[in-house]
Amino acid sequence: MRRFFERQELRSVIILAAPIALLQTGLVLQTTMATLFAGRLGPQSIATVGLAGSTYFLILIAAFGLLLGIDPLSSQAFGAGERRECAEVLVHAVILAMLAALPVFAVMSGTGWFLKAFGVEPALAASTGAYLRILRWGVFPMLLFTACRQYLQTLSITLPQLAGVVAADAVAAVLDYGLMFGHFGLPALGVNGAAFAMLAASCTMLAVVAVAAARQVSSSGWLWTGFKTRIFRELVRLGVPASGQMLAEVGAFSLTSLLCGRMGSASSAAHQIVLNLASLSFMVPLGVSHAAAVRVGQGIGHRRADRAVRSAWDALGLGIAFMSLTCLAYLLLGRAIMGLYTSDNGVMDLGVRLLAIAGVFQVFDAVQVIMTGSLRGLGETRAPMIVNAVGYYLVGLPVGGYLAFGAGWGAFGLWIGVCLGLCSVAVGLLAFWVWRSRRLLAEDPATAGVWDEIRAPDPI
Repeated sequence: MRRFFERQELRSVIILAAPIALLQTGLVLQTTMATLFAGRLGPQSIATVGLAGSTYFLILIAAFGLLLGIDPLSSQAFGAGERRECAEVLVHAVILAMLAALPVFAVMSGTGWFLKAFGVEPALAASTGAYLRILRWGVFPMLLFTACRQYLQTLSITLPQLAGVVAADAVAAVLDYGLMFGHFGLPALGVNGAAFAMLAASCTMLAVVAVAAARQVSSSGWLWTGFKTRIFRELVRLGVPASGQMLAEVGAFSLTSLLCGRMGSASSAAHQIVLNLASLSFMVPLGVSHAAAVRVGQGIGHRRADRAVRSAWDALGLGIAFMSLTCLAYLLLGRAIMGLYTSDNGVMDLGVRLLAIAGVFQVFDAVQVIMTGSLRGLGETRAPMIVNAVGYYLVGLPVGGYLAFGAGWGAFGLWIGVCLGLCSVAVGLLAFWVWRSRRLLAEDPATAGVWDEIRAPDPI
């Protein structure tokens, strides 16, 4: 193991991962706060916030994934000392973000009708549709925030993003309380107040991060010299599979949310609470995954394949250590944790059972997301997409569907299936990383970067 673990590299990963993990946690806290406040309005409001959040994220995730091509392109350029190329990547990513936002906005406008057609309870479908018609305006600031955030991370800059999220959480907390219950002289909008709060939080994050990104672009010496087709095409080439991978993963959980929505408010509320808790703990390894993508990409750009591989293993160790703690917490303190969200006995009892399943897959969740980030740092985004599609849609959802509806286990059966799918994805990605990293160490480091293809002359 000493071949892969090095104190200096581990320290570099921690320095980068810690603020990113806090940032990710801060993003989920916005939904967590909305869910906690909605709990005072009843199970219907909890279900609305949860189902709207899952649907919003599912639709938005495809556009998010398109922007993940920033990671290998900008981090490898930064590792090679080419900051102007990093800025070039950001500018083209902003163009891509705005183009992607338009169809996402259009799709989100009709989600209420879709939920009703899918069989979600009419009252829940109507409240969720109204919530999303407000939240859809957040698509534009969220995608621009993502582009600026990814760019800054590849430069090993994380504090502006963290400051933006902290400010946004403060805005969301005040507006959740004010708009949902009519405090501070604001109108009492009920559950829809949470949607306006999240919209304001998205704009706050963008305002802070855009200033920091603009300063870095200016200091790099970058000047606009025209649209670069090759850079845009490479962003799309890397981003489309990353989008497919994220869509496969989030789609599995969102489909589970929709199916639970057909089982009634109690099942949907329990599912949404546990999904929110699982998402909250997931933010730490997700942050570590972003750090792994950056450090691996920088190592490749610097022509140090050994450093890139060590970064991935160090990141994996950090993620597993944290998720082992959350596993124990969810297994041993389930009822106490659920009590923070609800006092409804039906929701509580089912939620404790679902939280135990979430505890089982914590470590596997860390493995799959950190391996995905490490592979993305290499410029490898197709394999994670394929592994996720197989794991969730050939294993997880078929097993979960049978247990839920064939065996009559309901939401508990759905979660068992998703757990099996997630575990199979983790094993598959870990095996692929082992093979890919060994191959990388055996390759010529001078031909390992994604920029070699961009700079190559066109064939005659």
